[in-house]
Amino acid sequence: MFHFKEEHLTGFEVRKSIIKEEYSISEVYFESTYKKHLQAFLIVPNQTSSHPAVVFMHPGLENRMSFYKEAQMLAEKGFVSLIIESSFLGGYHQEGIQQKKFIQTIEPLVDIQNYTRMLMDIRRGITLLSKQEFVDANRMAYVGHGFGSTWGGVLAGIENRIKTFVLIAGASKTSAWHMTSEHPMAVLIRNFLPPERFDIFISNIRKFDAAQYIKNAAPASIYFQFAKNDEYVDDDQATSFYSAASSPKEISWYQTDHGFSGCEEAFLDRTNWLLDKIGLPTDIFVTE
Repeated sequence: MFHFKEEHLTGFEVRKSIIKEEYSISEVYFESTYKKHLQAFLIVPNQTSSHPAVVFMHPGLENRMSFYKEAQMLAEKGFVSLIIESSFLGGYHQEGIQQKKFIQTIEPLVDIQNYTRMLMDIRRGITLLSKQEFVDANRMAYVGHGFGSTWGGVLAGIENRIKTFVLIAGASKTSAWHMTSEHPMAVLIRNFLPPERFDIFISNIRKFDAAQYIKNAAPASIYFQFAKNDEYVDDDQATSFYSAASSPKEISWYQTDHGFSGCEEAFLDRTNWLLDKIGLPTDIFVTE
């Protein structure tokens, strides 16, 4: 049986661990490309073997807790999970935020360097995960939701170590979203930035439109999940994301909101996808 000891890990600093009957949960830190320490959960089955692994990236308004329960369920089925927390997201959606705090939280969202760094940090996490003795580096997946899905589309075009991507409620063109969306967050950013600075921001963020990258994802497979009542991602963004992607790919739609609140069907579908694509039996979960 595997138990967490620091000598088992390469590149991760363990802050605390919980040993359960079937798996271990560790709060870990790792050094990013830009010398920051990123927080993550590392969840590992207790069986001594080489496991398939999943890298998770959370939605923009949430944090690493958003995939915490899902990763534990996957651990029971033999998956290692690394749930990375973004170093610059979170907090800006709160109501009644003071002006000084508001500026401090909006500014990182319009700093294009943060997006470059985030992509490099995810790739750093993939590198460290692939080096662990309990990970099968030939069976690695990426799961992203919202922000994590949109930037997962970019990752798909530049990262060839991931065998399959599950992209939940992502947008194909972030630049178009910022220019046209009537969602309060998009309107807030447009109103916050002076016109000239907004134009520069759009010019920079357009370079990261996922549609330009996801066409190069093959041979990795891609599974898209979209919500029919998504307050962030409209049908045009969703369908163009799918259309731009290379094959093999599949798409599913669900009667839910952007957060996929209580959508058990979507969880079961993406779990079956992971079981199929990285080599585990496909009959563990059954949906009707």
